[in-house]
Amino acid sequence: MLTSFRRLTAILLILALALPLAGAAAAAQPGVVRLDILAVNDFHGALAAEGKNPGAAALASFLKAERAKNPAGTLILSAGDMFQGTPDSNLLHGKTVVEFMNAVGFDAMALGNHEFDWGLDVLKERMAQAAFPMVAANILDKGSGGRAELVPPYVILERAGIRIAVVGFTTPDTAVTTNPRNVKDFVFADPAATLKALVPELKARGADIIVALAHLASYPGEAPGDEADNLAAAAGGDLAAVVSGHSHQGVADNDVMPVVQGYYNGRSVAAVRIVYGAASRHVLGATAAVMDVPPGLIPDKQVAAIVAASQSEIAPVKGLVLGRAEAALPHDRFRLSPLGQWATDAMRQAARADIALCNGGGLRAGLAAGPVTLGDMYAVMPFDNDLSVAEMTGAQVLAALEYGIANAKFGMLQFSGLRVEFRAAAPYGQRVAAVALADGSPLQADKVYRVAVSDFLVAGGDGYDMVKAAARHVNTFLTLRDALAEAVRKAGAIRFRDDGRLQEISRSAAMFIAA
Repeated sequence: MLTSFRRLTAILLILALALPLAGAAAAAQPGVVRLDILAVNDFHGALAAEGKNPGAAALASFLKAERAKNPAGTLILSAGDMFQGTPDSNLLHGKTVVEFMNAVGFDAMALGNHEFDWGLDVLKERMAQAAFPMVAANILDKGSGGRAELVPPYVILERAGIRIAVVGFTTPDTAVTTNPRNVKDFVFADPAATLKALVPELKARGADIIVALAHLASYPGEAPGDEADNLAAAAGGDLAAVVSGHSHQGVADNDVMPVVQGYYNGRSVAAVRIVYGAASRHVLGATAAVMDVPPGLIPDKQVAAIVAASQSEIAPVKGLVLGRAEAALPHDRFRLSPLGQWATDAMRQAARADIALCNGGGLRAGLAAGPVTLGDMYAVMPFDNDLSVAEMTGAQVLAALEYGIANAKFGMLQFSGLRVEFRAAAPYGQRVAAVALADGSPLQADKVYRVAVSDFLVAGGDGYDMVKAAARHVNTFLTLRDALAEAVRKAGAIRFRDDGRLQEISRSAAMFIAA
């Protein structure tokens, strides 16, 4: 933490260097070096300009223009979750996103939880394609307990004669927010403890400044679960800044040290300016800001050509019309949505199951009214998850409902084949008031039911340990995406009607779950 004198010095220097970060070129003071960090996080494959998303070509134009203001002293970084999220990226497993990042000249990237969604083989392909290192210091090998060999823990970059150690961190939530099978060989260790153990090594390697490039959640102001703030507080004077991601927020916290995060889908760029005393070899001041990518930018020609070429490559698949939706099916992962109800109905029918369950975050977009394409199915279901059947007891099904309905962390459980009465105000464990099957018969605690689920839930993803604990699991080896696409093909038209399968009640109700 800076002393009061150093804080005053930092403020004076920062003002002299014309903050906010859109200021002019380097410091006029002799022996003072200006370093600028520009960072993108949670881009989620938003390659095309659409709605509030500027698109990769405009974002590239903005980043290149900002770097040109301080070319000898600028780093361009990514705090992770760059690839998965749109058909434009998903159909090529993130290849186009790496091409865009290479064209811009990114210097390093932290691994986010969604970098693991397509498995390690695909991730290694993206790592080999990238002209920049991907870093994560807190990924350990479960067998040996040492650092995993997947990626280096950090990279030391030099700008204007200053050696900057960029240390990567991946949220420990990765163990359950990607398919657990994809990360079964890893442990995601505590970031603060990892950093503390690493600092002597970084200093021995001549690092003048240490920056955490962290796919860790941060929020404006005080918020519980602020992983980035916790890392900053624990780091003391070892860190100059924390560049964060994961929580899809715009954050520019200048309290203990700069903690910064850009808004998701490339809508804004996180920025940190560091004023460094070259003679004293100390950080004199540092500050964070968030810069919105303005509308109307001239797209970068190189990146525009990359995106156009990828569109030509995926167009035959993306544009294939499967059928049509008679009305829009919106999706909100924190509510029982029309899309979630239709999708779980389709899962149940495809698996010939009694019940279907899907985690709210397993579906990523709704469907608009009109033609439904295969590209839409990639938007709805970007993960390559398989449809599985879990043989679960009624008690396990009840546990899944109790855990998953109104789950504030992971989202609302989407379900089919059940009628549920739910008391939101009741204590956990007593919120599900009544459960019956679709035909009105009571759910029996000791009876075994065929439950259609994803292999993500089978592996205990999002904390669904009761699905993992089922006596038997059968993988159909049909992807959920293909199951939904086939449901559209067979029906020709989606005519969804909400059947009231979830009723919230305030009165006390006796459970009709047979003992």
